Amino acid sequence: MKKIGIIGCGWLGFRMAKYFVSTNEIFTTTRSNDKINILSEQGFKTFKIDFDAESFLKPNDIWKNLDIIIITIPFSKSTDFEVLKKRFENLSSCIKTFEKQIFLMSSIGIYPQIEKEITETNLDESLLNSNIFGIENLMKRNFPQINILRLGGLMGENRYLSKYKIKEPQQIVNHIHFEDICRIVEKMINDNLQFKTYNLVAPLHPTKQQVLDFQTKNIETKIEESCGRKIVSEFLEKDLRYEFLHPDPRKF
Repeated sequence: MKKIGIIGCGWLGFRMAKYFVSTNEIFTTTRSNDKINILSEQGFKTFKIDFDAESFLKPNDIWKNLDIIIITIPFSKSTDFEVLKKRFENLSSCIKTFEKQIFLMSSIGIYPQIEKEITETNLDESLLNSNIFGIENLMKRNFPQINILRLGGLMGENRYLSKYKIKEPQQIVNHIHFEDICRIVEKMINDNLQFKTYNLVAPLHPTKQQVLDFQTKNIETKIEESCGRKIVSEFLEKDLRYEFLHPDPRKF
């Protein structure tokens, strides 16, 4: 049994905690009073921490005995970088002596919207989103061993494309089911991997319209043309020899 800390237990963090709790001891953080009881009722040891607080106070040293830290605190390209920088500097100050496995849940939002197949290494750094890339680099400087996972659009359970209004139906999707995220992290933990940066996107890339047609039971629209970037996870599949549990976003 390992002690796993999940920092920022939102939609994804909560599902990761539930996935790992049967065989591990789970520590979670939230900044919401309302969520403390919800998380505690699941059997997680829960702490209230707001890394954006003006008068941020480092909590008691709850991290030193952990085996793994998974960071699911959001950082987006639309948030002011100084806000993000403060958030992650506060976080880093809490776990600054941690030298074991750390996972940072990043985003494929780091990549530009260009008509291209995109891997982790085939774009010049100048094309990457400065906010997301800046936080990734900040965390790599503080924790060189960190694993950075650039997640596609999060799907599964109550998240499916037909639930939302969409634009550009001919655009291909770059989605990932949360169960695959959990299984990939689990395999990386078991293999004791560090220093890795991976895209986490399902291998199939139907268009938004094809996903909608499948999920709403409509006759599938014939797609004459598709458009959009295609984010690929070939490094992950090769390094981990990982086979996706949910390869087809139509069926999420």
